[in-house]
Amino acid sequence: MSFSKRRILIIKLSALGDVVQTLPCISLLKRALPQAEIHWVVDKRNAEILKNHPQIDKVFLFSNKFFKNPAKFLNFVKQLRREKYEVAIDYQGLWKSELLTFFSRGKLKAGFLKVREGISSFYSLKCDVSFEVHAVKRYLLLTQAVLRRFGVEGDIVSLPKPELPFEEYSLTDEPFIAIIPEARWETKLWPLTFWEKVITSSFFVKQGYKFVILASGKNREIKKWADELNKKSENVISLVGKLTLPQLVGVIKKAKLVLTVDTGPMHIASALNVPLIALFGPTSPERTGPWGSRFKVLKSPLPCSPCFKRKCEKEAECMRAIFPSQVISAAEELLSAV
Repeated sequence: MSFSKRRILIIKLSALGDVVQTLPCISLLKRALPQAEIHWVVDKRNAEILKNHPQIDKVFLFSNKFFKNPAKFLNFVKQLRREKYEVAIDYQGLWKSELLTFFSRGKLKAGFLKVREGISSFYSLKCDVSFEVHAVKRYLLLTQAVLRRFGVEGDIVSLPKPELPFEEYSLTDEPFIAIIPEARWETKLWPLTFWEKVITSSFFVKQGYKFVILASGKNREIKKWADELNKKSENVISLVGKLTLPQLVGVIKKAKLVLTVDTGPMHIASALNVPLIALFGPTSPERTGPWGSRFKVLKSPLPCSPCFKRKCEKEAECMRAIFPSQVISAAEELLSAV
């Protein structure tokens, strides 16, 4: 049996944005090896984004709880080992993903030479790529290295368009702008008063745009704010805590513009090539910024940015240094080009 007809295991557990940024690699693999069978190990919290993916044949749901239950972990490993993979590719670079790569029984075990945790000792193919390279390109370079090992050239000059399954969600027929104000790090958040100034700006009012606020609902302050805006303004729709991941993709797909902090749904908008404006303070857009063709990044001008810190003694001044007027101007420019 040729390599093109065998199984490839992808190991990318989390987070949502990281999983989405890995999807172009699936497109590259299928473009180079259309007959290959692709399986993916993912944290069950992010599995929904891979549901019914046309290029993925099997999804294994992993949980950190397996490490506390030896019987469950061994059962999971047995499932992987039954598949007899030609290659296992670890895009995560953490000790737990390295461990799964080792136990997968892949004939070729591929990963990065430089990893965030662990020592990459389990890899038989180590790809030396700097952390300063954008995540999407890092993942594609690793994929390309795997393909070359098997005598296949994977072209990454033209970025492979990722597949992203979605579900329709009944929403307004009027043109709308999606706002994504939530992120796991509190240092990534933009002041809610700033968001409100954008929503109520004369530019958007004159253009007749509605605003749809998207968030998981885990941040109670954001949920309360969004719900209150929904009640007092006909131009604001709060879908905070109301959508599945496929529905979130469906809503973002319909947006005329996405205004977002550095968070997982930002990468969904980028993968869909929806026009977006991304606000960056503690993190680096060069590493994890948007990667479509229609976006603008507004980056904090403070010298301490990016610091890559989840907590800040200065109350995330870097995000406060990005002003609503900048977002509105960037929105005018992007919307006029649509």
